[in-house]
Amino acid sequence: MLTDARTISKDEIISADVAVVGAGVSGMSMALEFADAPFSTCLIESGGLKPDKIHQSLNWGENVGLPYYPLDTTRARMYGGTTHFWKIKLPDSGMGARVQPMDAIDFEEREWVPHSGWPFDKAHLDPFYERANGVCGIGPYNYDPAFWTSDGRSVMPFAGTRVRTSIFQFTDRKEFHLRHGEKIKNAENIKTLLHANVTDIRTDESGRNVTGLQVDCLDGNRFLVQAQLYILALGGIETPRLLLSSNGTLNKGIGNQHDLVGRFFMEHPHLWSGSFIPATLKISHDTFLYQLHRKGGVPILAKIALSEETMRMEQLVNYCVSIHPDYRLSYKYYLSGDSAAVASFRELREAWGKRKIPPDFLRHLRSVITDTGAIRRAAYRKLRGKFKHEFSRFEQLAVYSLNHMSEQIPNPDSRVVLSEKTDTFGMRRANLNWQLSPLDIYTITRAQEIISSELQLSGLGRLNIQSRRDAVPHNIHGGWHHMGTTRMHPDPRKGVVDQNCRVHGMSNLFIAGASVFPTGGVANPVLTTIAMVLRLADHLKHIIADK
Repeated sequence: MLTDARTISKDEIISADVAVVGAGVSGMSMALEFADAPFSTCLIESGGLKPDKIHQSLNWGENVGLPYYPLDTTRARMYGGTTHFWKIKLPDSGMGARVQPMDAIDFEEREWVPHSGWPFDKAHLDPFYERANGVCGIGPYNYDPAFWTSDGRSVMPFAGTRVRTSIFQFTDRKEFHLRHGEKIKNAENIKTLLHANVTDIRTDESGRNVTGLQVDCLDGNRFLVQAQLYILALGGIETPRLLLSSNGTLNKGIGNQHDLVGRFFMEHPHLWSGSFIPATLKISHDTFLYQLHRKGGVPILAKIALSEETMRMEQLVNYCVSIHPDYRLSYKYYLSGDSAAVASFRELREAWGKRKIPPDFLRHLRSVITDTGAIRRAAYRKLRGKFKHEFSRFEQLAVYSLNHMSEQIPNPDSRVVLSEKTDTFGMRRANLNWQLSPLDIYTITRAQEIISSELQLSGLGRLNIQSRRDAVPHNIHGGWHHMGTTRMHPDPRKGVVDQNCRVHGMSNLFIAGASVFPTGGVANPVLTTIAMVLRLADHLKHIIADK
């Protein structure tokens, strides 16, 4: 049932067994688990059913670290949350987001990655991953590239084990704010409040028990929501903001006894840089698996990634790169000037015509072998005037632009902090101080070198690497993946929540979402977020059943 919070009587108390704050991916996934359960749930959403500039402006804050997107553009205050901002165009129709589980190594405590390690391994999360796949409305929980190959869609035959092929599935954003949204709206045991802004978490005098949530509306209305259990599902910026702002009893804020709330902000550093040049047109044609397409109705895309063996040996964090057909670069590449390889080819051809061996035969031969692409381009230039109509757009394709995505190392200095500026409700705004470490930069540059080497060793082509290490930080951007700011650790001196996502020092306050991730891996956080929410939902059901 949907209720406009502005119609609730001033100072009224809304009671439920469970209160969930935020109706994005995390909040909706939690509500789905509670739909038609033998207990009541109150789902609280700041926005409405449509975009609202005034509510959206509550997300405004300043970037005080590395350049980042305007903070009011990276999160949506409306029913469905930031799913409305998923903008990857899916094959045939729809818009969505990449989906993939994290790798086993991402859960490990890695000696070269400070503050790494989850309280459990990937095998523990696998059953929840499988259920999360169903929530996303995608294909089976199978991310083995071999499962998705057929009909000319094959993996690149890498000669070594330093790199691998990694599969992503894609979920349609309509799964959440339409299909799941309708189910939640129709659930008799769920009361969804719209235009309801939680501005304070109230506790008893001990500071250990939440006694209610103060809710404010833009029209001046105010009331209280009370429950047995409270779950914050506000994302990696608003969740720490609310915890830090709720300092009526605990002056440092809730869960912040060890100054950890808001720290360890992680993104997935993205970088568009360089190009992949296949060795032959056949190899170019064989990259279909690495282009976004549907297999059995499921949108999928393969990427090139580092193997676990390489990450351990080179002491790098997780990384992958996607290749994108770039017809502008291809045209420019084909029409580029002659190279040393072309000059050597001409020397060899002229000598062969005279039945002679030219001087520096081995040097010329080596030059030709190492840059066959230049020979191919020269041949194309010679033929294009006479046979231009025979060269289709795809046959001309020779260059793919590269989109790099990397794991970010947990860094306590990368953080969300409160601003001195306040919003309409007098609540301090959130500022973001995004920071990267030298290993973050080194991984992106070194990974390109490794992949380029493997491509050449395998006879598949080469990477044209454009970014110097000193230039990388200026070109990096994020993916709107806000992780780590209420990290999970059994020790309250090292984390904000415990292994069950309960806030340390609190009896009935839990956090759902990517803000609890100790590390972020390289996979988009959607699937792991939902898997963690399902795990938490099961835990909360047991708590309620035992009461």
